[in-house]
Amino acid sequence: MTDPIPAKPSAEGLAMAWEVARQWLPAFVAGRRADESVYAPGVSTWHNVGEWEAPIRSTPSRRRRMEAGANLSVQDVQCRVFDGGFVVQAVTVGTSVGGAPVRVPTCLVVTVEQGRITRFEEYADSVAAAALFGGDTEAIRSEHEDHA
Repeated sequence: MTDPIPAKPSAEGLAMAWEVARQWLPAFVAGRRADESVYAPGVSTWHNVGEWEAPIRSTPSRRRRMEAGANLSVQDVQCRVFDGGFVVQAVTVGTSVGGAPVRVPTCLVVTVEQGRITRFEEYADSVAAAALFGGDTEAIRSEHEDHA
Protein backbone atom coordinates (compact mmCIF):
# COMPACT_ATOMS: atom_id res chain seq x y z
CA MET A 1 0.00 0.00 0.00
CA THR A 2 1.32 3.43 -0.89
CA ASP A 3 1.64 6.10 1.73
CA PRO A 4 -1.39 8.44 1.45
CA ILE A 5 0.63 11.32 2.89
CA PRO A 6 2.28 13.17 0.00
CA ALA A 7 5.89 14.23 0.04
CA LYS A 8 6.49 17.65 1.53
CA PRO A 9 5.76 20.26 -1.16
CA SER A 10 8.70 22.21 -2.47
CA ALA A 11 8.72 25.92 -3.18
CA GLU A 12 10.06 25.14 -6.66
CA GLY A 13 7.25 22.66 -7.40
CA LEU A 14 4.59 25.08 -6.18
CA ALA A 15 6.05 27.94 -8.23
CA MET A 16 6.20 25.77 -11.36
CA ALA A 17 2.57 24.63 -10.99
CA TRP A 18 1.45 28.21 -10.27
CA GLU A 19 3.18 29.52 -13.40
CA VAL A 20 1.55 26.86 -15.62
CA ALA A 21 -1.88 27.54 -14.06
CA ARG A 22 -1.36 31.27 -14.62
CA GLN A 23 -0.69 30.64 -18.32
CA TRP A 24 -3.38 27.98 -18.87
CA LEU A 25 -6.38 29.22 -16.87
CA PRO A 26 -7.29 32.36 -18.90
CA ALA A 27 -7.45 30.26 -22.09
CA PHE A 28 -9.61 27.65 -20.37
CA VAL A 29 -12.07 30.29 -19.15
CA ALA A 30 -12.19 31.81 -22.66
CA GLY A 31 -12.84 28.38 -24.24
CA ARG A 32 -9.67 28.25 -26.26
CA ARG A 33 -6.49 26.20 -26.21
CA ALA A 34 -3.60 27.68 -24.27
CA ASP A 35 -0.21 28.22 -25.88
CA GLU A 36 1.33 24.91 -26.95
CA SER A 37 4.30 25.48 -24.63
CA VAL A 38 2.17 24.61 -21.57
CA TYR A 39 1.37 21.10 -22.86
CA ALA A 40 3.70 18.11 -22.74
CA PRO A 41 3.73 15.75 -25.72
CA GLY A 42 0.96 13.17 -25.41
CA VAL A 43 -1.12 15.19 -22.93
CA SER A 44 -4.48 13.55 -22.31
CA THR A 45 -7.74 13.93 -20.39
CA TRP A 46 -9.44 11.24 -18.34
CA HIS A 47 -13.21 11.69 -18.06
CA ASN A 48 -15.24 10.36 -15.16
CA VAL A 49 -18.36 10.31 -17.36
CA GLY A 50 -17.84 6.94 -19.03
CA GLU A 51 -14.39 6.52 -17.44
CA TRP A 52 -12.26 6.90 -20.56
CA GLU A 53 -9.14 8.75 -21.61
CA ALA A 54 -8.57 10.79 -24.76
CA PRO A 55 -5.67 12.76 -26.18
CA ILE A 56 -6.04 16.52 -25.97
CA ARG A 57 -7.26 18.03 -29.22
CA SER A 58 -6.33 21.37 -30.68
CA THR A 59 -9.90 22.61 -30.13
CA PRO A 60 -11.29 22.34 -26.58
CA SER A 61 -14.52 20.34 -26.24
CA ARG A 62 -16.46 23.36 -24.92
CA ARG A 63 -15.41 25.33 -28.02
CA ARG A 64 -16.56 22.43 -30.26
CA ARG A 65 -19.97 22.46 -28.53
CA MET A 66 -20.16 26.22 -29.08
CA GLU A 67 -19.23 25.85 -32.75
CA ALA A 68 -22.10 23.33 -33.03
CA GLY A 69 -24.51 25.98 -31.67
CA ALA A 70 -24.38 25.79 -27.87
CA ASN A 71 -24.13 29.03 -25.88
CA LEU A 72 -21.74 28.32 -23.01
CA SER A 73 -19.54 30.14 -20.52
CA VAL A 74 -17.56 29.19 -17.45
CA GLN A 75 -18.42 30.70 -14.08
CA ASP A 76 -17.44 30.37 -10.43
CA VAL A 77 -13.84 29.46 -11.28
CA GLN A 78 -11.57 28.57 -8.38
CA CYS A 79 -8.01 27.32 -8.68
CA ARG A 80 -5.80 25.72 -6.04
CA VAL A 81 -2.14 24.99 -6.74
CA PHE A 82 -0.17 22.12 -5.28
CA ASP A 83 3.34 20.79 -5.88
CA GLY A 84 2.79 18.77 -9.05
CA GLY A 85 -0.24 20.54 -10.46
CA PHE A 86 -3.44 22.35 -9.69
CA VAL A 87 -7.16 21.80 -9.23
CA VAL A 88 -9.79 23.91 -10.98
CA GLN A 89 -13.41 23.96 -9.87
CA ALA A 90 -15.86 25.66 -12.24
CA VAL A 91 -19.39 25.56 -13.58
CA THR A 92 -20.18 25.55 -17.30
CA VAL A 93 -23.50 27.31 -17.86
CA GLY A 94 -25.67 28.26 -20.82
CA THR A 95 -27.78 26.38 -23.34
CA SER A 96 -27.13 23.20 -25.31
CA VAL A 97 -27.26 22.95 -29.11
CA GLY A 98 -30.93 22.01 -28.73
CA GLY A 99 -31.66 25.03 -26.50
CA ALA A 100 -31.86 23.13 -23.20
CA PRO A 101 -30.47 24.87 -20.10
CA VAL A 102 -27.01 23.65 -19.12
CA ARG A 103 -25.26 23.82 -15.76
CA VAL A 104 -22.32 21.43 -15.44
CA PRO A 105 -20.29 21.59 -12.20
CA THR A 106 -16.78 20.33 -12.96
CA CYS A 107 -13.52 19.68 -11.17
CA LEU A 108 -10.28 19.35 -13.13
CA VAL A 109 -7.18 17.86 -11.57
CA VAL A 110 -4.23 18.99 -13.68
CA THR A 111 -0.85 17.25 -13.46
CA VAL A 112 2.23 19.36 -14.15
CA GLU A 113 5.65 17.82 -14.73
CA GLN A 114 8.78 19.75 -15.71
CA GLY A 115 6.73 22.91 -16.24
CA ARG A 116 4.18 21.39 -18.64
CA ILE A 117 0.73 19.88 -18.33
CA THR A 118 0.88 16.11 -18.76
CA ARG A 119 -2.65 15.05 -17.84
CA PHE A 120 -6.12 16.29 -16.95
CA GLU A 121 -8.65 14.36 -14.90
CA GLU A 122 -12.13 15.77 -15.45
CA TYR A 123 -14.81 15.08 -12.88
CA ALA A 124 -18.16 16.40 -14.13
CA ASP A 125 -21.72 15.87 -12.98
CA SER A 126 -22.73 13.03 -15.32
CA VAL A 127 -26.43 13.96 -15.49
CA ALA A 128 -25.61 17.60 -16.23
CA ALA A 129 -22.98 16.62 -18.83
CA ALA A 130 -25.51 14.37 -20.57
CA ALA A 131 -27.86 17.37 -20.88
CA LEU A 132 -25.13 19.24 -22.75
CA PHE A 133 -24.98 16.39 -25.27
CA GLY A 134 -28.74 15.91 -25.63
CA GLY A 135 -28.91 13.12 -23.06
CA ASP A 136 -26.36 10.90 -24.80
CA THR A 137 -23.22 10.49 -22.70
CA GLU A 138 -21.71 8.28 -25.42
CA ALA A 139 -21.81 11.37 -27.68
CA ILE A 140 -19.09 12.88 -25.50
CA ARG A 141 -16.71 10.07 -26.42
CA SER A 142 -17.81 10.13 -30.08
CA GLU A 143 -17.11 13.84 -30.37
CA HIS A 144 -13.55 13.33 -29.11
CA GLU A 145 -12.97 10.45 -31.52
CA ASP A 146 -14.29 12.52 -34.44
CA HIS A 147 -11.72 15.24 -33.72
CA ALA A 148 -8.60 13.04 -33.81
